[in-house]
Amino acid sequence: RGLGDVYKRQRKNILVLLLLCTTETMKRAIILFIATLTLFSCGKRLLQDYTDCPEQPLLFPDYTDITVPCNIAPLNFQLEGAANLSVIIQGKKEYQFDSQSYRLQFPIKKWKKMLADEKGDTLSVSVYAHISQQKIHYKDFYWYISPDSIDRYLSYRLIEPAYEIWNMLQVCERNLENFDTRLLADNNITDHSCINCHTSNRAANPTTFMHMRGSKGGTIYSRDGQLRKINTKTDHTAGAVYGEISQDGRFGIFTTAEIIPILHSYRTERLEVFDKCSDLILIDFEQGTVTDNPGISGTEYQETFPCFSANNHTIYFCRAPYIPQPDSTRHMRYDLYSISFNPQTGQLGDSIHEVFRASSEGKSVSFPKCSPDGKYLLFSVSDYGTFPIWHPETDLWMLELSTGKIDKMEETNGRYSDSYHSWSSNSQWIAFASKRDDRVYGRPYFAHVSQDGSVSKAFLLPQENPEVYLNTFKSYNIPELYNTAETYDAHELQKAYFGKETENLRYKSIKK
Repeated sequence: RGLGDVYKRQRKNILVLLLLCTTETMKRAIILFIATLTLFSCGKRLLQDYTDCPEQPLLFPDYTDITVPCNIAPLNFQLEGAANLSVIIQGKKEYQFDSQSYRLQFPIKKWKKMLADEKGDTLSVSVYAHISQQKIHYKDFYWYISPDSIDRYLSYRLIEPAYEIWNMLQVCERNLENFDTRLLADNNITDHSCINCHTSNRAANPTTFMHMRGSKGGTIYSRDGQLRKINTKTDHTAGAVYGEISQDGRFGIFTTAEIIPILHSYRTERLEVFDKCSDLILIDFEQGTVTDNPGISGTEYQETFPCFSANNHTIYFCRAPYIPQPDSTRHMRYDLYSISFNPQTGQLGDSIHEVFRASSEGKSVSFPKCSPDGKYLLFSVSDYGTFPIWHPETDLWMLELSTGKIDKMEETNGRYSDSYHSWSSNSQWIAFASKRDDRVYGRPYFAHVSQDGSVSKAFLLPQENPEVYLNTFKSYNIPELYNTAETYDAHELQKAYFGKETENLRYKSIKK
């Protein structure tokens, strides 16, 4: 920064030295030195010519005042209307990045080095832009580089956000440390059958599942590099829908539901999805059995969205008294319950317990997910019903399990639906689908969960070209974090769909 001042003070001496030089080599060296000093001097003078703006820049994505992982891909952004951009980032060191357009794409090697050098520090970010023939210096914002890394991989389903289109979709796996993306499933090569979302148990060697519908479909169960295609329906129980796999990969807890979509007559609402009936089943993937339980099945109540606790000794789920639907759908409110579970024997408990009565606050709970450290339960809260993605009022709430305290996460939630969430394996990050940008398209957002349980402002998954969000007319459905790459890809899944024999499970009754 001081080179320009050095040049101003010493330029007379430099010129005299240049005139006295007797060799062409020395002259070239001094001319190059002068040019370098002049460049730094002019750069500093140009930044001083900018007019200060009291407002922060309206970036897309909005990456102002956020906490980010120390291993995240570059936060590339654009500033609409800008002719060129310069960004000065100040931490322990100073970094400058320039662009001759309205879009700034950080060099990935320099970005990674900056994150490594500044881990645990807060960076001040200054944006300089040429807009409408004006030179504007916007108000600074900050990036806190958290030493807590995020899981390396994120899976999501790309699907049109409309009820009439479901047969053109893909399940993708994205490396969050760069921009590498690969296909885990593509129904263009599997008879255009519906594919439900990829779910991981987030173990060191993850066990995952994904439902594939269609004549040759089944539940794709991946464990230790082996793919199984399973028919989860038995003579006594319906097929598995929403669910989760235990940490050891042996058990799965699932909803069985008859799911019905309907169109709303209300002007402000578009679509409603409800369960005509729903129960819970337990699958033992090692023994090939399906078990139900009177406490979580039957016609008096509807149960859905089950998940395991961190130690697998408790199963959380949503429950509501049965009422006729669709006429009474707006009165359907689910509360949060639990039932004990023995992961050694696969035995469910004899009674259920109320965890949180959302209906007393005029709310309905869906999609609970327990943090891997066992401290928190994260869930979606809507005004009614059980399909939060179509409810614009849906927010994420977090329950501290040791105290029962509820955090409504006002800093994290957006103006429209926030739902379909997952935890990182270290319990320090959450990923979720949010429609905050335009109410139509769900996009993957992340937020940091600190040691005291406070949750930060959320930020959008960075892309190599941030404009991809404006040109991709699909939602990012069920973003799922995990640390080890999936063992198969779309072509192997295609082979399993057409060539692998479907395994049948047997029903196992409870013996008292």
